Amino acid sequence: MSGGKIGDCVSKPAAAAARKKVVVKRFSPPHQSPSAAAAVATKGHSGLLSSKSGQLAGNPNRMKGLFKSKPRTPADVVRQTRDLLIYVDQSSSSLSDSKREEKMVELAKNTRELKSILYGDSESEPVSEACAQLTQEFFRENTLRLLIICLPKLNLETRKDATQVVANLQRQQVNSRLIASDYLEKNTDLLDILIAGYENTDMALHYGVMLKECIRHQSVARYVLESPHVKKFFDYIQLPNFDISADAAATFKELLTRHKSTVAEFLSKNYDWFFAEFNLKLLESTNYITRRQSIKLLGDMLLDRSNAVVMTRYVSSRDNLRILMNLLRESSKSIQTEAFHVFKLFVANQHKPPDIVSILVANRSKLLRLLADFKLDKDSVSEFLETAVEAAKKAGEIIREGFYQTKHVEHKGQVDLVTETDKACEALIFKHLKQQYPSHKLIGEETTAACGATELTDEPTWIVDPLDGTPQLCPWLFTGVHGKGAFLNGKPIKVSSQSELVKSLLATEAGTKRDKSTVDATTDKINSLLFKVRSLRMSGSCALNLCGIACGRIDLFYETGYGGPWDVAGGAVIVKEAGGLVYDPSGKDFDITSQRVAASNPLLKDAFVEVLQQTE
Repeated sequence: MSGGKIGDCVSKPAAAAARKKVVVKRFSPPHQSPSAAAAVATKGHSGLLSSKSGQLAGNPNRMKGLFKSKPRTPADVVRQTRDLLIYVDQSSSSLSDSKREEKMVELAKNTRELKSILYGDSESEPVSEACAQLTQEFFRENTLRLLIICLPKLNLETRKDATQVVANLQRQQVNSRLIASDYLEKNTDLLDILIAGYENTDMALHYGVMLKECIRHQSVARYVLESPHVKKFFDYIQLPNFDISADAAATFKELLTRHKSTVAEFLSKNYDWFFAEFNLKLLESTNYITRRQSIKLLGDMLLDRSNAVVMTRYVSSRDNLRILMNLLRESSKSIQTEAFHVFKLFVANQHKPPDIVSILVANRSKLLRLLADFKLDKDSVSEFLETAVEAAKKAGEIIREGFYQTKHVEHKGQVDLVTETDKACEALIFKHLKQQYPSHKLIGEETTAACGATELTDEPTWIVDPLDGTPQLCPWLFTGVHGKGAFLNGKPIKVSSQSELVKSLLATEAGTKRDKSTVDATTDKINSLLFKVRSLRMSGSCALNLCGIACGRIDLFYETGYGGPWDVAGGAVIVKEAGGLVYDPSGKDFDITSQRVAASNPLLKDAFVEVLQQTE
């Protein structure tokens, strides 16, 4: 040691401890003399001492950066999650609350990280290699089993994250194989747990989401259809809790429509008991929603070519015809319409049994009178609009009530906000739509899209953004129906007639990302455009900007990197119906899933696209 005693390098408490027991070891870091430092260990203290500075190198400020932890791989996250789930599964009430809470917090953090790897976040897209590593480790051992079993013990937010993790994993491929399917084939008891989840009010919707995703695998669907559990769905669909019964109905529909060959085989083998239950418990239910869902599902099954043999057998039954004729007399136009589609199969059957012919002939006059008054609603889109407006007005009441209240605000990214008002509005709208159209799909910003990729299909689908642009509230009701025009508070609107770019008013948004490269690119583009147009506006809402184009308040609009289809779906229709154009900023056709949109009147499109390309 170069001068002084060891005690000279230590504070008084440490020096006292050093006198009790001191072990001194010399070490020579690179480019440092052997006398430069000493490692000191005492009974009550250990640290790194510098004899030159007389300071503890173990001080956090000095130690920072010396020992960097190795970043966790996706497989590491899965393994640590599995260990935590084992702890949760085996922990008893004898353990301290603080210890258990610490583990639960860590588990919640890990589950969020798993979800982030699989779905990406506001800053980055999911990486396929990381997803593959995660998936492989997840199914290598019993992580899925542990997660399903422990789900009731987790808090609500962690349950939601875990549910989305399990749902996503059903679609992940490793070496072109869906290994989730292989795992579930060997662990079918997990499907029993998921199905029975409908009997638990707290767990039903979480397990229901998992089950619907698992049914994507044909082997899983076959197991459920062939198991005694399938009969339970006739009761689950009639549960008093609307959300749970609707979810059970959606799962039942998925079971009976997704895998056509499997369904055809099941219906052929189980025709008698299945349709006896279907008719009695569903088609003749006292619940309007149940009857409406069921007659639609019946039509979907019978009109599918894979079920041709089953259809022929069904329309040859006089009991089935009686049920359909009663449904034709329903006051609900929706039920009448769906019943009519099935009734046509009885009439069109070229090999009608004599008793079917007798019933049709005996009721000929009544049927003719009924059909004379019965008109298929070819203009059902107008009915959809009425439903949407009604839902929007109800949501508006929630917004007004919550406007002056203290709000709990969460961040969906660095600057994108979500409040309890957003969530309450979406929940209200979803419930309203489900009651009116139980079989329709729903996509919403605050729930569906926040949990992962948005899947658009040919099925009737409602895309809902309950409150676009949380900072911006307005009293306007914009509506539009394809081929029928656009309206503001019931009055027709049209785009501006401006033809000169330099006199045009431009609207855009800065987006939600705040990394330097994105912000620089965005502001550079805006700065360049300011020299080409009259002025600039930012409303905070993609939907409102599109409506501004539609009513002529704004002449030009573009935005890239917005949240998703819910931000543009309604506005795009309204712009087109007001005589405007919606397109990709490159000038190509607009793609609702691309997160790129531009809009203007027809006179400005070419010039606008040109300047947008110049600023790329």
